[in-house]
Amino acid sequence: MAARPCVPHLTLLALTLAGCATTHRASTDADRLAYGAYLRGLMLERESQLPEALDAYRLALEHDHRSARLHVRVGAAFLKMGQADKALQAFHKALELAPDQPEALRWVAMLRTSQGELDQGVAAYERLLEQEPEDAFLLSTLADLYVLQNKLPQAIDLYHRLIQLGGPSSQLHFNLGVLHGRLDQFDEALCELSRAFELSPELLETRVALGLTYEMAGRFDQAAAHYEEAVRQEPLNGRLYQHAARAHLNARHFHEAAANYQAVLDLAPRDLEAIMGLVRVWLAQYQFDEAAAFLARKLTELGEPAELYVALGIVYREAKHHEEAMRAFERAVAKQADYAQGHFYLAAQLDQLGRRPEARAALEHTIALDPNHPDALNYLGYLDAEAGVNLAEAKTMIERALSLDPENGAYLDSLGWVYYKMDRLDEALAYLERAAALIHDDPVIFDHLGDVHFKRRNLDEARRFWQRALELDETQTAIQEKLEQLLSSQE
Repeated sequence: MAARPCVPHLTLLALTLAGCATTHRASTDADRLAYGAYLRGLMLERESQLPEALDAYRLALEHDHRSARLHVRVGAAFLKMGQADKALQAFHKALELAPDQPEALRWVAMLRTSQGELDQGVAAYERLLEQEPEDAFLLSTLADLYVLQNKLPQAIDLYHRLIQLGGPSSQLHFNLGVLHGRLDQFDEALCELSRAFELSPELLETRVALGLTYEMAGRFDQAAAHYEEAVRQEPLNGRLYQHAARAHLNARHFHEAAANYQAVLDLAPRDLEAIMGLVRVWLAQYQFDEAAAFLARKLTELGEPAELYVALGIVYREAKHHEEAMRAFERAVAKQADYAQGHFYLAAQLDQLGRRPEARAALEHTIALDPNHPDALNYLGYLDAEAGVNLAEAKTMIERALSLDPENGAYLDSLGWVYYKMDRLDEALAYLERAAALIHDDPVIFDHLGDVHFKRRNLDEARRFWQRALELDETQTAIQEKLEQLLSSQE
């Protein structure tokens, strides 16, 4: 019998081939349809027919749902329609499909940043920068965002990369100088700002930044010189005279400081900052009569503002005319009942005159007017610590003051004193040592350190700190008595 052909095998092969061809053709058709819809969407989007463009992109996605680019176009269309949330959803879908899709990353970075979500925006820019490490726009944008996040070393690194990439520029060196200044790296700041000045000596802001940086570094002569040059560039700019006056005052160039403050007043006779500055010049020279006479004239000229009564009270207080000081502070709060600073100075003067219950009431009123008045919080807490009462509440108030001004040596001393009164000597010592590191010339802090060491039976240390307190203020008879008793007991 003749063998029959193996039809089933041939049929299966044919069916298999046909199936492959059909699948390939279907895939090609889908690609063609997706591409056609995508192009149509692009044209509609360019013609601002955004709903129709979205429909076209969605049709394209039905045929090619794994396309990250299509999701990006959907997001862009939503964004142009003002629907940022839907746009973000589309961009994130694109990133799920292609985590390094650059267009999606750019859109997400810009959107998150514009919405104030800096961490997410920065993360997207960082991923972009990994792909394009020499993109100047990305480097500059990310550096600026790092500054907003207070990540100053990272920003400095990116600005240096920009200089390596595109060469030095006045703006980049200026930015670097400012950032180093914010980090208290004054030598580096001055180097960068000087380079910026060399590149663009006509820029006033660089001259002023140099002055400010020299001032922060405690180099007041150089600061004043730069401010004076700035004044010559803009002789009608009152703010520049203020800077120059402040630097001259810190350098104890009293004549120059007064001249600059007077120049401000010639331009703006009601400028309270210049008035106060001129008063500080006289106080620094113990010229109390001149300061008081000047303030009396200004009170008449300006309609008796409460701030000037406070300034007059300070002058009288420094001159040891305590009753006149009291009357000036009382006049300040009478002129402006809700003036928290006036009530604070009134409280301090009441305490100076030994009227402590009234001082406490005035401090409480200050805090009622301004719950975040750090000086009042600290003062009231310290009064309770001195009296040994309400110590838990006193600790809370001083901690609130420190949260507002964490590096204030006076507040650190107050908190250390509260801990001393609580008999928590280790914590007291830690805070008092921090206070002494910040304020080198306050006898009260060294007196407190002596008390803590005495209570811990560190007698040599107690003697050393009390002696230091007396070196700073030899009129402190209480400290002298403690020291004499200690020396007598040791003998």
